[in-house]
Amino acid sequence: MLKNTVIAVSLFCLTSCGVVYQGVQSGMASVNESQLLRQGRYGSLTEQEMEWAQIAWRYIENNTNLTTGLVNALDNYPTTNLSNLADYLIALIAAREFEFITSKEHDERLTLVLSFLNEMPLGLTGVPNKVYSTHTRMMVDYANQPGELGWSSIDIGRLLIALAMVKQRHPEFSEYVDKAVLRWNFCELVTEEGELYGAAINNGNVHRYKEGRLGVEEYTAYGYLDWHIVPEKAMLLEPYDVVTINGIDLLFDGRDPRDYDVLRPVYSTPYLLLGMEFNWDDIDDRHSSDAEHSNAILAAMADSVYRLQESRWAVDRIYTARGEHVVTGEPYFVYDAIYALGTPWITVAEDGSDHDEKALVSTRVAFQMWALWKTDYTERLLTLVRELYDPERGWYEGRYELTSRYEKSISLQTNAGVLEALLYKANGKLYQPTKAREYRDVQFDSRFYHPQKCLVETFR
Repeated sequence: MLKNTVIAVSLFCLTSCGVVYQGVQSGMASVNESQLLRQGRYGSLTEQEMEWAQIAWRYIENNTNLTTGLVNALDNYPTTNLSNLADYLIALIAAREFEFITSKEHDERLTLVLSFLNEMPLGLTGVPNKVYSTHTRMMVDYANQPGELGWSSIDIGRLLIALAMVKQRHPEFSEYVDKAVLRWNFCELVTEEGELYGAAINNGNVHRYKEGRLGVEEYTAYGYLDWHIVPEKAMLLEPYDVVTINGIDLLFDGRDPRDYDVLRPVYSTPYLLLGMEFNWDDIDDRHSSDAEHSNAILAAMADSVYRLQESRWAVDRIYTARGEHVVTGEPYFVYDAIYALGTPWITVAEDGSDHDEKALVSTRVAFQMWALWKTDYTERLLTLVRELYDPERGWYEGRYELTSRYEKSISLQTNAGVLEALLYKANGKLYQPTKAREYRDVQFDSRFYHPQKCLVETFR
């Protein structure tokens, strides 16, 4: 039943979305030809690449709380969120693969994370809070004070993907992963119509809102699909608009921010994660070649995101590797957009204000584009960022576009992102579907198990 549902949704997306997509297909003909046969950088890590990975792992070592097993999202600042937890789990996979840690240390680290997930306090609606203290494991606000902020279905979807990859590589832990996730109330995360919802909580009042944007929703959907939940609306491209920059068509979210209260920047991250983790394939695709992509639409969209950044160098001689990142001082976090608010190459904060002086050549994005596209441009990008690190602390966020100055903030996302790029180079596609029967399947099939959490009854 589930498999048929997933296949049906996938076919729907490939057919109906394909029809919708014909309007921009002519501008992407060369993309589709090259992208479907594209090959990234693959092979064992060189001595230099292994050193890069070691620098990234040093951040993890420095920022792990040995009591709770959690890793700071920012250097020496003791909070994390569920997307950061996913970053750590993928970094942990890489560290074991590259033999930076022993099997015993890996077991100890992973056990602490799974213990946290099985014991973590949940919010008043039965879902994880947006932020937790890495010292106390308790819910906190952005100022690291005790409190409940609400939840993010996007962050939770990213964590579900990372947990799936953990189970695929270490099936002995599958039971404990499933027990943790079965605690969550998915009714609050995915509606019956298949939309992703987050929420803000203030003084006990819950304000729910539709979460995500084009690219981000498509990526996040894979995490829920792995858990037998089909977020149909989140998987559809519509509504979208098209803008042409340097002769290249780019799709962006077509929802009016005045009606939906959603910031719609197009940036690299979701498309890079879709490439490294899923090879721009459908979730149940088991073909062996990473040079082919069964989800042609996502592959073409990702290639447009890459080619636009490459074209900016070719046309304007501006090195470009754009993602979201922290910055020193206000507004503390920005999106370096390829396109946002009707403007190409704009940098925006969460409130929609522009901060073009904060734009970076992102260390993380440069590494990940280098791994996914074997081109002269990505080789140039890596040369530009390869020295942006503190050997004792990890990789910096990036280099400012305007001045070449380093942004010396150091984050888990960037350092785990470097490790993920190198793990992809060594292994190819990171998510590998499995047919193994798991603890959750036993629970789903039991007539004595009643989760009442919108898992079996609503979506299977």
